Amino acid sequence: MLDGGIVVFDAVAGVEPQSETVWRQADRYSVPRICFANKMDRTGADYWRTIQTIARRLGAHPVAVQMPIGAESDFCGVST
Repeated sequence: MLDGGIVVFDAVAGVEPQSETVWRQADRYSVPRICFANKMDRTGADYWRTIQTIARRLGAHPVAVQMPIGAESDFCGVST
């Protein structure tokens, strides 16, 4: 029994192949998910690209609830 899933995406790499596999399985069993973008302080981090790859590669409809303040070395937190 699984009531929900927490999915953490790397803001540099975006959606990775293993994430796609797990996402499809969650779709099959109608498991609700919440996602987070991690590693926003790394070189190459792009929050909006991560959101776009979630939509494009997973067929999801992501809704951004928090936005990062800065990126890479300028990352200093999130706003709601």
